[in-house]
Amino acid sequence: MMLLIGKRKRNKGFLLVEVMVSISILSIGLLLVLNSFFRSIKAVEVSRDYFKAGLLLENKIYELLNKGTEEGVWEGSFDDFNKRFSWNLDARTIEESPLNEINLKVSWGGKDKEKDISISTYIKDVNAGP
Repeated sequence: MMLLIGKRKRNKGFLLVEVMVSISILSIGLLLVLNSFFRSIKAVEVSRDYFKAGLLLENKIYELLNKGTEEGVWEGSFDDFNKRFSWNLDARTIEESPLNEINLKVSWGGKDKEKDISISTYIKDVNAGP
C-alpha cells in the first residue's frame, strides 16, 4: 500500500447541513418576496376604499346642492357596496347669511379599524333669496 502525501480523496456531493442551510435561505427569501406582494395588495385595497369614499362624498355634496338642506344632524348609509359605507351630516345655518355650514363625513369599517374621510364647506340655502 502506497501512501500518498498531500492528496486527499474528494467526496462528490453535498452534506445534509449544506442542503438544509441553502433551503432555509431560499425559503426566507421567498417569504420576503411574498410579503412584499401581500403588502402591495393591501395598499391597493385601502386606496380603492378611499377612492370610493371620495366619490360617495362628492355625490352626497352634489345631492345637497340640488335638494338643499335644513339645520340638524343626519346620518345614513349608502345602498351601494353592501351598505359598507355610511355618512354623517352636520348642517348649521349661519345667522344673517344665505349660507349653511356643512360638515359631511363618510366612514367605512375596515378589517383593522374604522376609517373615514370628511369635508367642511358652505352651501347656499335654496330657500334664501338671490
